Amino acid sequence: MRAIGRYFAVTWSPRTWREIAYLLLGLPFAIVWFTYAVTMYAVGIGLIIVWVGVVILAVMQWTLRPIGELERGMANAIVDADIEAPPPRGYRIHEKGSSPTLSDWGTWGHALLHDGQSWRVLAWVMSRIVLGPVGFALALCAIVVPVTLIAAWIIAAGYVVGILPGPGPGEETAQQVVDIVAFWTLVGTPVVAFAVPMFAWVSHHFTALTTAFARWALGPCDEDRVAHATERAELAETQVRIDQELHDSIGHMITMNIVQAGAGAHVFDSDPEFARQALRNIEERGRVAMGELDRIIAAIRGDDAEPRAPLPTLDDVPSLLAQASAAGLEIERRLDARTVPVALSRAGYAIIREGVTNAAKHAPGAVIHVHTATLGDALAIGVTNGAAGAGAEPIAAVRHARPGIRHGIAGIRDRAALLGGTSVIGDRGDGGYEVMVLIPLELALGPGDAAEDASCCRWSRARAKVSA
Repeated sequence: MRAIGRYFAVTWSPRTWREIAYLLLGLPFAIVWFTYAVTMYAVGIGLIIVWVGVVILAVMQWTLRPIGELERGMANAIVDADIEAPPPRGYRIHEKGSSPTLSDWGTWGHALLHDGQSWRVLAWVMSRIVLGPVGFALALCAIVVPVTLIAAWIIAAGYVVGILPGPGPGEETAQQVVDIVAFWTLVGTPVVAFAVPMFAWVSHHFTALTTAFARWALGPCDEDRVAHATERAELAETQVRIDQELHDSIGHMITMNIVQAGAGAHVFDSDPEFARQALRNIEERGRVAMGELDRIIAAIRGDDAEPRAPLPTLDDVPSLLAQASAAGLEIERRLDARTVPVALSRAGYAIIREGVTNAAKHAPGAVIHVHTATLGDALAIGVTNGAAGAGAEPIAAVRHARPGIRHGIAGIRDRAALLGGTSVIGDRGDGGYEVMVLIPLELALGPGDAAEDASCCRWSRARAKVSA
């Protein structure tokens, strides 16, 4: 019963009548667009020898997109075709404030000629001269056939019950014909009833086929969708990279400034020379941070034309630790790592910088141990710290941070994972904190060697995920 009800419901459905209206409009629009396109192309080709035709053809090609926008808007408004807007033209004759040159016109014409969206709209315009008349005929049938069938049944019923007069007394043959037609019309009432929605369904499916073709011709193609998705992915990647760069470089400098400012304030009266040096260091780091911030903003705007300095590597770790010591941190170092590939060396520097920054934030006054080593198959990095000093409190920014937001730790894990490595990060159980990372020197980490645990760090703990 539900299927029968759905079959008849199409007759009085508002969507059906909107589809019929769309098909009726298709014929006049088809005639206008087809006439316009054929005339413009014919005149343009005919006059191409005197160059006027080139202008006419360019105008015709340029106006295809506005035609497509009008057709797409009509389809979306009337039949809810849900056709996406294609990407805008990616070319212009010249930039604002400058006069176009002959080369600019040539580049614009080449781009106009290779605009795939315009050619798809032209295919739609050409197909409309066929789809328009067919759709118009089906829409008329969807209106006329139900009205005719219902009117025939009403007239037959009215004739049988005597409401409507038949032929005169002297027209016996006509009387017989009318009787037979009226009889079979009433007997065939179920057939008449089932025939009423027939053309409504035909016009509905024809509209569905037309809109499917319109989505290809008037909307973005697969290449456009892939390009749009790629652009969004690149934008997201850029945002993540900028966020990480801000957190790592700027965050480290700000943390060191806070630490040194606190140390300078603590000894301001007893050791004014140290306080003055702390202020100088803060000023220098502030200038460097502003330069980094300007560079990042320039990268966001797309006008970063300045040559960039090479990213720091493990060779720059001694300088990093010296700056941290100058800021008042107590650091014990054991830098035994030998030369490793540049990508691993850069990641190692970033991991150490983040580990030292975290220790300075969360455990002020604690001794920070930094250890690097080159194992048989991996670069090993360890940054550990004890409990915070007596009476010391974490930096205010850490105290007021939302719980669970640990971007730096996530960045360390991501760097290790992207290079095929493993990491052990967390509390040590004695109030301290540890960051241990193994990054493979070759394709992957092996099960390890018992001799590794003979050193000060038990690197095999970071291999647990490999052997598990």
